[in-house]
Amino acid sequence: MQQDLDDYLVIYNTKRPHQGRNMKGATPYAVFKKGLPKATKKEPRKTTENTA
Repeated sequence: MQQDLDDYLVIYNTKRPHQGRNMKGATPYAVFKKGLPKATKKEPRKTTENTA
């Protein structure tokens, strides 16, 4: 049963056209992925040593 649900969700999110307003037929996954920010390499944060 879990495998059937997993298979259905793949089709639901990646194959079927999205019917939402202004989505122009994109799939839910495509809309989600487009909205994710691009990953960037972060520089290590500079910290100061606390002295008390």
